Amino acid sequence: MENQVIKDTEIRAINEDNARVRFVGKVISFDDKTGVFEVEDDNQRITCLPNYQENAKLEPAELVIVTGRSIAADSSFEVRADRAEKININDYNNYKKYLIIRNNLLGSDGS
Repeated sequence: MENQVIKDTEIRAINEDNARVRFVGKVISFDDKTGVFEVEDDNQRITCLPNYQENAKLEPAELVIVTGRSIAADSSFEVRADRAEKININDYNNYKKYLIIRNNLLGSDGS
């Protein structure tokens, strides 16, 4: 895999096909057979397709940080997840604060 910069973002801001992204959210659903899961953040949802071998079961309402590649799907995006790691509420809140500070320093689009 080529070395591509990971864009720290929110689910609502995922709008580029084949971009490396990292975001936090709450697990809404998890399919035991396929490992496919859905994550929500501020009423925005995204489907995540696992791209890893480990079968870490995610439970609804758990907070996670997801890293992967965005994929254009119909009129929205999905994420081919390379990693989904459980986090606690403090990590979640700190990540959200980081995004606000980063966007203020870099401009509203975070670039």
